[in-house]
Amino acid sequence: MKKFLVIFLILGILVAGGLFYLKQRKLRDFEPEIKQRLARLVHDASKGLYKLEMERLEIDLLKSKLTLVKAHLVPDSAMYASLEKQEKAPNDLFDIYLDKLVIGDIDIASLATNKNISLNRLFIDSPDVKVWHKKQSYNIKDDSSKTLYEQISKDIDKIKIDTILLRNVVFTYYNRKKNDKKTRFENVNIVFTGMLVDSTTQFDQNRFLFAEDCRISLKDYSIKTGNNLYLFSAGDLQIRTRDKAMDIKDISLKPQFNNNEFYKRVKRQEDIFNISIASLRFDKVEWWSLLGEESFLSSKMKIADGRIKVYNDKTKRPGTEIKLGKFPHQLLSKVPFNIEIDTIGVSNMDVSYEELNPKSLESGTIHFNNITGNITNVTNNADLIKKDKNCIISVDALFLEETPLRAVFNFNLAAVKKGDFTLKATVGRIGHERLNKILIPLAMVKINSVNVKGVDLSIRGDNYNGSGTVKLLYDNLNITALKNDGDTLKKRGLLSFFANNFVIYKSNPEKGDAPRVEKAVHKHNPQKSFFNLVWKTIFAGAANTVGFQPKQ
Repeated sequence: MKKFLVIFLILGILVAGGLFYLKQRKLRDFEPEIKQRLARLVHDASKGLYKLEMERLEIDLLKSKLTLVKAHLVPDSAMYASLEKQEKAPNDLFDIYLDKLVIGDIDIASLATNKNISLNRLFIDSPDVKVWHKKQSYNIKDDSSKTLYEQISKDIDKIKIDTILLRNVVFTYYNRKKNDKKTRFENVNIVFTGMLVDSTTQFDQNRFLFAEDCRISLKDYSIKTGNNLYLFSAGDLQIRTRDKAMDIKDISLKPQFNNNEFYKRVKRQEDIFNISIASLRFDKVEWWSLLGEESFLSSKMKIADGRIKVYNDKTKRPGTEIKLGKFPHQLLSKVPFNIEIDTIGVSNMDVSYEELNPKSLESGTIHFNNITGNITNVTNNADLIKKDKNCIISVDALFLEETPLRAVFNFNLAAVKKGDFTLKATVGRIGHERLNKILIPLAMVKINSVNVKGVDLSIRGDNYNGSGTVKLLYDNLNITALKNDGDTLKKRGLLSFFANNFVIYKSNPEKGDAPRVEKAVHKHNPQKSFFNLVWKTIFAGAANTVGFQPKQ
């Protein structure tokens, strides 16, 4: 994409250069002369790789405006194949079609008397840009290569363009290394301001394509995921090159089918995600490298006002997929390009997990609301990991919509193969009514009374095991065991009596004793997720505290 913008710039300059002929030629002679000159210059500049075709030129002398109508930059595929054999082919091959390229408010006298080109406005309407990309191993940047200014300095001292507007760009990208995988962007608008090409700006790293600022906007983008199960969409994307900022609004990932149809297609148990995020912001982001999937560099990323809903129907056939190597930091390490994000800030995020229990045939939902916190040192860069191996997630939230929760995950980036991580968390007071909303459908247990005073836990895990300690403080525990009796859940009287009188501990601590801190141990099922390991390990410690022996 960067190259085609340079092509637009050069093309505009060449068209403007043709105006030198205005003082010598009649208007009827001007069009064929300029068309031939442009075609020749494009052919020579690209060494025969491209040819320029156009329908006509429109010239308005009174308004000092020139318009290129229906111009087409056509690649020579045979020439490109020949260059590949010679290991001289560029990484990108372009096919560019323009409805209109308009140069307005031209200082014709200046063009005719000196080597300075000064344009107020360059307008490009509805360009259709196709790019075929294949990164060639022999294309390594040569610092000794000439700058754009050095290439044109024999004929031109300075190019100054106040504004360049590209409207309604259609950009189609084909990845030749992935069987011409197609990515398409529509409704892209690009505005360059303060463009200056001369000896003072040729090495200016604060400019983007010699412009003081460039603003890129994309609205209403959507694409189906590769498995055709979800639709990803973004309502608005804005990039500002001057401050290296990128803002994305109204992001969503939604299933394309209802739950029943979704499971008919996947034919197994699987989490169904429904995600919406109001705002995603990147500060000091190297957005060009990100778009090219070369690297993801940002000083700070901010995620605000989001909802993540997860649903799983456990009545479906269990999947057989092995999920080893899919912990969060392991997935980060497998991203095929460099990632360096100092901090990810999260604010006002809600996460819920709903599960349909095959025994109760009822569903329960666990809520984490108003999640706020930070994720630091998000990287897969080996040199940075040597300096700091800890990726830390520190968040505050409301558990079950009302109970304060604080959690700190520490992922060991230097031990991603083992999957090493730790978790420390504290949970405040919890009412038994809230607990019943998840325990009745998911555990088939009703709490008649309990006063949970708080939970303090510390666990460590890896690919195969979770272990640690759980301190659960409570008193006055009384439960009812339930069973599925057709349409309703009914009390299991004898089992409830036995559990309340001979199995469970009614309080922790017992009167006159110190609080019990129980061990939490869980052997990880490789077909289960990272969060299943975390939950099962915590549950093991809580169950031991109450008096139950959890199943592995």
